[in-house]
Amino acid sequence: MGEPDRPEPSGTPEQRLTGLIERYRDLIVAAVARVAKRRDADLADEVSQRVAEALWKQLRAEQTIEHPASYLYRCAVRETVRLLQQEIARGHVPLEDRGDLAPGPDDALRSQQAAARVDGVLAALPADRAVAVRAHLAGYTVEEIMQAHGWPYQKARNLIARGMADLRTRLAEEGWP
Repeated sequence: MGEPDRPEPSGTPEQRLTGLIERYRDLIVAAVARVAKRRDADLADEVSQRVAEALWKQLRAEQTIEHPASYLYRCAVRETVRLLQQEIARGHVPLEDRGDLAPGPDDALRSQQAAARVDGVLAALPADRAVAVRAHLAGYTVEEIMQAHGWPYQKARNLIARGMADLRTRLAEEGWP
């Protein structure tokens, strides 16, 4: 499914972008197939394009991608979910694929329970961290979060990172994976 996480390539932002997309293309395609529950070359190409755009924004801002495989996998998952949601909203998802996307009663209950746990943990976090984590979980990028709240990039990134670490730790303490 790709190679182990290695530091990002050096060079110009364009060279770094090309190198990362080429190196992790299989990882991006695998993430699309896993989330979409189907292998679709057009879908994978569209997601790859969106991932490249998100990566380009990071590289253009001279941000170093510490763990490229993790970053690109999360980005591919996020963009696949967004694309599928857009397809569903427009009615472009074939009927046989909707079964995988529509939650059943058990899924809805588990989702409500998980949301309640997350809300409980977020309520205990400092206000800025909670706001940053909620936005991050909703799929907003660091750049979008910093612009929405008037924070510098580093502050937004740190609030998300620390808030997510707090969230993971507290959920694990409560026995949630």
